Amino acid sequence: MGTAALKRLINPLYRPNPTIPCVGAGLVVCLMAPKVQAAQPLVWTPCNQANLPKFECARFERPLNRNKPNGEKVSLAIARLRATGRPNQKIGSLFFNPGGPGAPGLQSAYQGTFLPDAIRQSFDFVTWDPRGLGASSPSLKECSIGMPERPTHGAVNWTSVLEQRIKQLSTINQTCAKRHKALIERMGTIEVVHDLDALRAAVGDQKLNFWGVSYGTVIGSTYASLFPEKVRTLILDGNVNPWINLTDLSSASLSADDGIRFFLQTNPDLKEPLDRVIRSLNASTLLLPDGSEYSRWDLLDSMLLYLPISILSDSYVRTLIETTDQALFGQINEKIEARKRLQNDWMKSPKVDNNSAGGFAAIACQDFPQRPSEAELKSKLNQLKKQNINNISPLFGGSLATNYLALCSGYERIKSNPIPRARFKNNQAKGLITNASLDPITPYKWALAMARSFPNMRMLTYIGNQHGIVNNSQSKCVEQVVTKYLLSASLPKTDETCGYVAPKRIQQP
Repeated sequence: MGTAALKRLINPLYRPNPTIPCVGAGLVVCLMAPKVQAAQPLVWTPCNQANLPKFECARFERPLNRNKPNGEKVSLAIARLRATGRPNQKIGSLFFNPGGPGAPGLQSAYQGTFLPDAIRQSFDFVTWDPRGLGASSPSLKECSIGMPERPTHGAVNWTSVLEQRIKQLSTINQTCAKRHKALIERMGTIEVVHDLDALRAAVGDQKLNFWGVSYGTVIGSTYASLFPEKVRTLILDGNVNPWINLTDLSSASLSADDGIRFFLQTNPDLKEPLDRVIRSLNASTLLLPDGSEYSRWDLLDSMLLYLPISILSDSYVRTLIETTDQALFGQINEKIEARKRLQNDWMKSPKVDNNSAGGFAAIACQDFPQRPSEAELKSKLNQLKKQNINNISPLFGGSLATNYLALCSGYERIKSNPIPRARFKNNQAKGLITNASLDPITPYKWALAMARSFPNMRMLTYIGNQHGIVNNSQSKCVEQVVTKYLLSASLPKTDETCGYVAPKRIQQP
């Protein structure tokens, strides 16, 4: 699932050209993608967003209902980072979706600046805010689902938390549905995939090059199932099992603590401090100088946000644990300074963006047709308890499980538009499935399920706890496999595995 829940990442077309070989420096020979005739020219201008200084932006109009092309329209916000190489090096565009569901692409467009030089030389990097999200219009308003209401300290009765979450989301989602019914019923992944195919044509590419992270893998796999002949390269990074249903989403909670266990194996000096901090915050909250209370959820929600991101994990998670430990158990001066630092927003339970948080529920509830009853949701929670969720995933499992289970409460009257799972079976599309072995957000077994659905794809496994490994593992091994594939459109002959690389530490804000 997307880390925006973790917080919050076209030009006129041309007539066909002959195939032209190109060579990336020291890399494999690649092929130019033929161009196709334009249907809707795009007007590119410098982006006015502060986080997109090197990007060009455009608007792309699409019918809200594909069956009514002359009816109401949606306007998609698009951003492009031009390829840096010579014209004869350019292969096409690399489309990027950061997941969510509901994460606006423009907020994560910076990912394009971190791609290896050989990829940057050969591809325009293109991302977009899917319909209903971010700078696209119309967009969801006042639909934020936030986090579950959980007791700040003491024992947690997750059944009671789930009951309250169902009531909370029923109210929020019903209000959102009344305000945006027509839009929500056209926000599902099938609609996003048809928008993506139109964007592919709009930039002049005959075939798609796509990199999707987390729920972006659902977009990529659905595109491959609907348009297998239009796929050039497909990178599915941090995979969602294409066969799961709404209640099965909660099974991810059983693997959520795998990431922190791996982190503590590679940072053993932090195990004892974390244990005593959790014991203390389970007993009572910590009063900060500004009068606010710091709870276990401030620590745990922040850890879950930063842990899967390689460049942040060792730096931010270490600082969170050390600062909280000093605030609770340090010398007097250490306590005073540490408690001041805990007032920083990045050290508290993340505030969710209204637009993307509402999109999470709206899209997931479009893609999955089931609407479990409250009794069925409680039954699933009891099943997770029998699987020892409190022991297997004591830090993160309960919060994730209750969040996923109650997700569609209040959307009972919204029509679903489920993804076409029948087309996943034995699909002949080719692509690269990439996943960390201990991904705390999308379990590794989900990547294996994706691989079973697409027998012509290859797997690239990274030994680590990142959520998504392209641009997020600091591994030259991962970089080389991904770069070679994107440039050549040829998959490795066998599945590949890359070893763990200790992340570099960076300065916190």
